[in-house]
Amino acid sequence: MERWKESALIYEGKIVNLRTGNVSLEDGKTAFREVIEHPGGVCIAVLDKEQVVLVRQFRIAVGKYILEAPAGKMEGNDDPMERARKELEEETGYRAGVFEYLGSAYSSVGYCSEIIHYYFATNLEFIGTKPDEDENIEIVKIPISEVEKKLRTFQFDDSKTYIALQAMFYRLREKKLL
Repeated sequence: MERWKESALIYEGKIVNLRTGNVSLEDGKTAFREVIEHPGGVCIAVLDKEQVVLVRQFRIAVGKYILEAPAGKMEGNDDPMERARKELEEETGYRAGVFEYLGSAYSSVGYCSEIIHYYFATNLEFIGTKPDEDENIEIVKIPISEVEKKLRTFQFDDSKTYIALQAMFYRLREKKLL
C-alpha cells in the first residue's frame, strides 16, 4: 500500500484541489504523485416512458458540446440521493416518482479521488428547470432503442454517461421491462 511521506496542497479551487508529494511504495522506494481531490458527484439515468432524457452542454475541458446524463458535484455533507434529486430537477426540470440507486464508482483512480453515485429516475413529472446561473443546458430526449445503439457504437463522449445508461439497461432487463 502506498502512503504519503510528504505532500502539499498546491492548489485549492472551487471544484477541485491539487495535492502533490512523495509516497512510500511497498518495496520501500519513493515515488512522486499528483492527486486531484474532488468531493464526488452524482449522475442520473433518466427514462421518460420510451425516451432517455439527456443534457447537452459545452465543456471547456474538451472544447466542445457534450451529450451526457444529468449530473452534479456533491456539496458539503450532501446525501448523494438528495443531491441527485436536486440535480435532476435543476438540469432537466423533472421530479422522479421512482428514484433508484444503481451503484458508485471512482471516475479515474490513477489521479483523482472523485467517486460518482449513480441513480435511475422514472415516473417523471415536469416541474420546470432551474439551472445554475453559470449553466447553459439543452434538454435532449432520445428513444431508448437509439440510446442502446449509441452505447454499442461508442457515440457518447462522456464515461459517466456510459456507466449510468448501461446500469439503467441492466436494471430494466433485471425487471424484465426490456
